[in-house]
Amino acid sequence: MTVPAEVREHCLQARGNARTDGLVPALTLLTRALSPKAAPRGPRGHAVLPKELLDEFAAMEAEDAGRDERHDDVPVPGLAVLRPGGEQGAAEAPDGPDAHTWGTGLAWLRLGMSERLREACIAYLAARQVEGTSLLMQQMVKGTLADVLIDHLEIEGVLEELTEGPDGDRVLERLQQQITRADRTLLRLLGAHGFTADGPGPTAHASELLADVYRGEDT
Repeated sequence: MTVPAEVREHCLQARGNARTDGLVPALTLLTRALSPKAAPRGPRGHAVLPKELLDEFAAMEAEDAGRDERHDDVPVPGLAVLRPGGEQGAAEAPDGPDAHTWGTGLAWLRLGMSERLREACIAYLAARQVEGTSLLMQQMVKGTLADVLIDHLEIEGVLEELTEGPDGDRVLERLQQQITRADRTLLRLLGAHGFTADGPGPTAHASELLADVYRGEDT
């Protein structure tokens, strides 16, 4: 069974929003579309979401708010981690999306973030010169960027044909790993700039954290 058209539309919107506006706006858009009544949780009961949404969910579920412990330790302003209290887990959020739907949305969102990182990398390298030549024109750099572009096109193509079920879940896991590898490759091209406080490294790390938090228990 393929991903429903309505879900696919939301996923594509999240991808585009991630590419143009960044992680927090895109994650807000995706959550409001796919999980408007409860925080989507990973298999161990954790959630990583915009702080604004966590406040809204806490207000809607005030009687349960005391069972959760919130930590604002995600390396991107505007995000927060919600950790379960006691034995609470994902199964106790019946109003949340099913794992495959949410995982599909995250994969599209992370693809958009990785494309945003690629574009930032190209702009940064084009502006830096060595011996009067742009770093972007170096053969190794061009080859690496071409490889990442191929990865992005492959990920897009697979997501377009993604189906539900165990096979689809395994494909999602592979795609999440492929996105993470592409991001790490791009950060290496940026050198130290990729890991400064105002560089793209913290956002790439937060994107990887999303994949880890919502990964299936058997992966």
